Amino acid sequence: MSTHANRGMKFEELINYSNDQYKAKGIANIKKISTPWTVLRQGKRITSAFPSGPSTVDFMGDWQGKSICFEAKSTKNETSFPFSNFEEHQIEFIRSWKGESFALIHFESYEETYLIDRLSLLRMWDERMLGGRKSIPYKWCQESARLIGKGAYQNQGVLLDYLPAIR
Repeated sequence: MSTHANRGMKFEELINYSNDQYKAKGIANIKKISTPWTVLRQGKRITSAFPSGPSTVDFMGDWQGKSICFEAKSTKNETSFPFSNFEEHQIEFIRSWKGESFALIHFESYEETYLIDRLSLLRMWDERMLGGRKSIPYKWCQESARLIGKGAYQNQGVLLDYLPAIR
């Protein structure tokens, strides 16, 4: 059974593998950021576990002397990416980050991944908070975001070569 929390695990595994390739080639050092958990036990038996508090974003690291952070999301929705898949603290972390920050959105149905830069992401998020769209249209991604993979940026021998899409 696939849960909401584990829906993007294959996508995150792909990013982790790509980050390992970046590190091995000396291109970048980017790591998955784990969410801290509180574990409740009765003796040796775990009875419950829950996040200790809000996390930051999915990935952080450095590339070409810049610090980067990004959130990675995946959706089965064919027409848009719902903003409800983001937590407000994730967006606010991206907003306050001093280096490069962005979101990678993977549309499972099309096997396409898009990089959405910080300014576009925050503009759409802020418009949503003022009563605008509740999602990022797939068509907008095709027209305005940066397609990753499928030959778009595979010049460094990295499976999901997203770093060249950062401008």
